[in-house]
Amino acid sequence: MTTQPDAWGTEQAVARFVAQFSTTTRAEAIHLALQALRARVEPDRVLACELAWEVHCHGYWSQVRRSDGTAYDCEETYFREVLGLASWRTAYKRLAIGRMLLSFGEPERALVRAAIAAVGLAKTVVAAPAIERFGEWRTWLELAAQCPTMVLQTRVSAALEALPRGREPSPPGERFRRAVLSGMPDIEAMELVERFFEIGAKVVSSPNPVAIFLAGCRECLPEWEIQVAGWPRARADRAHDPADSVREFCPRGQNRRESAC
Repeated sequence: MTTQPDAWGTEQAVARFVAQFSTTTRAEAIHLALQALRARVEPDRVLACELAWEVHCHGYWSQVRRSDGTAYDCEETYFREVLGLASWRTAYKRLAIGRMLLSFGEPERALVRAAIAAVGLAKTVVAAPAIERFGEWRTWLELAAQCPTMVLQTRVSAALEALPRGREPSPPGERFRRAVLSGMPDIEAMELVERFFEIGAKVVSSPNPVAIFLAGCRECLPEWEIQVAGWPRARADRAHDPADSVREFCPRGQNRRESAC
């Protein structure tokens, strides 16, 4: 079976349709033609989602062969080739729509298909989890038709009591960095820590604050161990000077008063 005659017929029909309009109204003509083409194609895309879910559930992809007789090495390869998709992530979205569709029985499923075709797959995949959870497909697909995708995602996430899927997790070590900064006594100390992390990222070739902190500890500890090893003798030499004991334990800049530590 070939689709070439149908494709050729469609091209001729669109050309004849657009030719009916003058040059000044060509934009409107093409706009109407695009809407008509989408109305023809989208129902088939929705049905493909449903069939793809059945293929996934029953493992049909492993039972069929390419036109040259070779087998598909995995499910991802099958869907990428058969549906013409760029990634498994896109295929998974189509499968999610198919799974949601099959949660409805006929004839209601036919109504859901038509509503999805009107809204489009991109927004439907955002609304699909809420439709599966609550079953209120009319409510969610009407909302999808009215709202921008980000607003729809927020509404779905709120209904599911989940974080929006578009929100990225914090980079590794970010919570540690914030915790360290929140423990600083003043702005000067915070600037010092920020500079430490900024320079440290270049030294260790990693922006992870935990990695930077560990690298700083490894470089600093050997020197500190040498200093600590020499403390007993230094303390014996300075035993008569109370001010020295203050300097040993107070950070630099905070030992100006002998009574403050």
